[in-house]
Amino acid sequence: MPLFDTFSLGPAAGIDAARPTRNGALVVQARAARAGNVQLYRGDELARPDLAAVRVYRDPEEIFRAESLRSFGHKAVTLDHPAEAVTPRTWREVARGHVGDEVLRDGEFVRIPMLLADAAAIAAVQGGRREISVGYHCDLDWTPGTAPDGSPYDARQTGVVVDHVAIVERGRAGPECRIGDGAEGDLRRRLADAVATLLAHDTAMARLREEHAAALALRDGEIAALRAGAPDIDALAAERAALIADARRLLGDGFDPAGLDAGAIRRAAVAASLGEAEAAAMSPASIEGAFRVVAARPPAGPDPLRAALRRPAADALSPEAAHAAMAETLRNAWKHPRGDQ
Repeated sequence: MPLFDTFSLGPAAGIDAARPTRNGALVVQARAARAGNVQLYRGDELARPDLAAVRVYRDPEEIFRAESLRSFGHKAVTLDHPAEAVTPRTWREVARGHVGDEVLRDGEFVRIPMLLADAAAIAAVQGGRREISVGYHCDLDWTPGTAPDGSPYDARQTGVVVDHVAIVERGRAGPECRIGDGAEGDLRRRLADAVATLLAHDTAMARLREEHAAALALRDGEIAALRAGAPDIDALAAERAALIADARRLLGDGFDPAGLDAGAIRRAAVAASLGEAEAAAMSPASIEGAFRVVAARPPAGPDPLRAALRRPAADALSPEAAHAAMAETLRNAWKHPRGDQ
C-alpha cells in the first residue's frame, strides 16, 4: 500500500548549512521518518472507506529494521509526489536528485542525505520550501492496540520499503498523516485536527477509566479489611446480657442498665457490694477484678441465726414457763417414744 509522510527540513536559516558541490548541486541533510508515533489517515486512503479516520502506529522495530533503512538509499528525490511509483521508466521525468547511502537513525527519526541536482529543486529549497514527504509502500496489520505513550491505534505498519522522497510546498512540521498535497490540503488539516482532538479525548478517558478501576480496587480492599476485622455483634450482645444478669443478681431486678456502658454497670454492682466510697477509689481495672469476685459468689440465702435473733419478743417464753418446760422434758425424756412404762 503506498503512503506518504511529511517532515520538515528545518527552519529557513538551516538551509545556510547546506553544502554545495563544485558543479552547483546541493547536499541537504533531512529527517525523513519518525518511529514510535501514531499517524492519522483518512479511511479511503487506506482502502477502508467504511472508516472516517484510521490511526496507524509506526513501530520502531519496523521503521528501523535494517531492510527498511537500506531502502532509503539512492532513491529519487522529486518535486511533489509523482503520479505513480518511481521506476527506470519514469526516473528521467520525475527525479530531481537522489538520497545518499548514509542513512542513519537519529533518536526517534531516520536522517538521510539528499543530493539536489536540479536547478528548479535547488531554487525551491533556497526559496523556503522546507517540507519533505516520503513515499513508501508498507503492509498494515489491522490488529488494534495501544502505543507505549498511551495512544490507541487501529493498525500497525509492517514491511516498510521507500519509493521516493518528495520536496513539497506545504506541510506542518513533525509527522503528518496525509497522502500527497493539493486542493484537499485544508480539508486534510481540519480532519487531522479533529482526529487529534478525538485521540486526546480517548487518551483522557482511558486514564480516567484506569483511575476509576484503581479507586474501586482500593475500596474493595478496604471493605474486605473492615469485614475481616469487624466484631461479632451476636457475641457482644450475649456478653452484655450476661453482665446485666450478674449485675441484677447483686443490685436487684429493678436495676436499669439503659445508657450505661459495661464499666459503669460493673462499678454500680461493686459499689452495692463493697460500698460507694471504696468503689469510687478503684481504677477501672480494679473495678473489673472486684466485679468478677462479687459476681462469682453464690446467691445469699436466709441466715437461721439472724432470723432467730430477730424473732419478735412476743414469741419468747417467760423464765417460769421456760423452767416448767425444762422440768417436763426431764421427767419424760427417759420414756420410750411409743409410751411403754
